[in-house]
Amino acid sequence: MKKKGPMIKNGEEYLDVKLGRMRIYFDKRYRVISTINDLLIGILFVLGSILNFFQEAEVFGLISYLAGSTFLVARPILRLMHSATLRKEIQDKDTYTKDND
Repeated sequence: MKKKGPMIKNGEEYLDVKLGRMRIYFDKRYRVISTINDLLIGILFVLGSILNFFQEAEVFGLISYLAGSTFLVARPILRLMHSATLRKEIQDKDTYTKDND
């Protein structure tokens, strides 16, 4: 029986997503997550701007702004997570030398 839906393979340097006969390679998963986060920020702020033109939808516009602001806070957190991952990879290399104090 064949699996349905996307198959995701997480390689050391890439994220491989196979959708049927199509295959997409993403370089590092944090870069993909960060890009999706940025896209959501843009969509939520545009949506909030449009909804604020209509008085009956003003509350939904404010909620969109709040959600967009929350994703803006997530940007530096994602960057820190990516940096921590890179540092761990550097420590695993043979050339890494740890200073003994």
